[in-house]
Amino acid sequence: MRTLSILFIALCCTIKLLAQNPVLIRDVNVVDVSTGKTNHHQFIFIKNDRIESITGKTPSVPNNTTIVEAKGKFIIPGLWDMHGHTQSAGFYFPLLICNGVTGVRDMFDDIKLVREWRTKIQNGELLGPVIYASGPIVDGPQPIWPGSAKVGNAEQGRKVVDSVKNLGVDFIKVYSLLSEESYYAIADEAKKQNMVFAGHVPNRITVLEAAQAGQKSMEHMYGFLEIASDSADYYFDWQKKKITDTSLQNKVYREAFLQRNFNPKKFQTAIQALAKYDSWQCPTLVVNRSIAYLTDTTFTNDPRLVYMGAGFKQRWDPKNDFRFAKAQDELYILQRKAFKMKMDMILPMYKAGIKFIAGTDYPNPYVFPGFSLHDELALFVEAGLTPLQALQTATINPATYFGITKDYGGVQAGKIADLVILDANPLENISNTKKINTVIVHGKVLQQETLQNMLNAAKKKL
Repeated sequence: MRTLSILFIALCCTIKLLAQNPVLIRDVNVVDVSTGKTNHHQFIFIKNDRIESITGKTPSVPNNTTIVEAKGKFIIPGLWDMHGHTQSAGFYFPLLICNGVTGVRDMFDDIKLVREWRTKIQNGELLGPVIYASGPIVDGPQPIWPGSAKVGNAEQGRKVVDSVKNLGVDFIKVYSLLSEESYYAIADEAKKQNMVFAGHVPNRITVLEAAQAGQKSMEHMYGFLEIASDSADYYFDWQKKKITDTSLQNKVYREAFLQRNFNPKKFQTAIQALAKYDSWQCPTLVVNRSIAYLTDTTFTNDPRLVYMGAGFKQRWDPKNDFRFAKAQDELYILQRKAFKMKMDMILPMYKAGIKFIAGTDYPNPYVFPGFSLHDELALFVEAGLTPLQALQTATINPATYFGITKDYGGVQAGKIADLVILDANPLENISNTKKINTVIVHGKVLQQETLQNMLNAAKKKL
């Protein structure tokens, strides 16, 4: 880890020096992620950290301008991963940046550490993405994850909004084990204090109730099998402990029950109602897939493991994870079916008007920082979206979600110069987002050789 950190700092120092010069990107094809149009043979002039101009001919530029030749290449806005857990700047930032991920929504981390990273990034001491962060998870009185804020009633729910807000977070992350009383108190207090709340739809709350309460985003496609069940009322009465059904306590039985009782007509009714609210979906398809295929060696023998190290391979072994240690083959079979069902939900939801943002939930098992965002975009296309619609989930949609379209989400004069130059057109094939030639982070140019050095450094640390 120390070797990587030293090399990463050295690279950052070099990049910082390059960033003192203006930048001209010559003869590039600009992908407009809002309209899907491509403006060919454009010249982009960057000064400091912003795009100053985009023209169809070579502009007059200062003598000290850094020239980036981009004939035949395509430029898109920097990508966003809207669900991650960064944990270590030295370890994760190089992998994110090399994959064109220039913005992240961090869903559970030490907020003090996040603030330190932000300060170093702003001062040019650290190369990293823009970060929006939640700080601690807000969960029930017996939370799933250590470090979560425990909430057992409405009074504690209102107080936790104060305490988490005072940490300097950007939003509040709610979680699975909150009671109805606690959840609605958090929602009400967050609204009063103009705080966004997002995260898991709690087990006792429907996705429609969460949207009505003002939850800004919902993660992992939780709650859709439940609300579309022919036995939805019975199921939620069980979750709320109004009735007793010991068979539903068994995870295999519960998953089979939800799949067996899924009603496509109820699903359509639910998504039509859901689309009326300003609530976004972050389906994290890659983590849903990885959990379903944890025991499939054709999936787990991933060549990108060279960037993660032996420690992660051990950590990702289901025998070493409390969530999966007791899982049997029967459960994995059901989870694979559930993953397919969730994939089949994406296009109808999109057509209904539900808004999507791309997130991966790195570093859950076989979810690779940076790399897996491209997998998420490919899964969106596999689920029925066009390459443009998939690309929007990681560019203009995150900027819209955060209300920062003035600065991010497009390749336009006046916006922050967070950009990715590709060797091929992503609108023709979404896998072309992987063909990265150059990444520009707040005006700092990282061309292919630098990017490869950063990736090689990540492997050498192992």
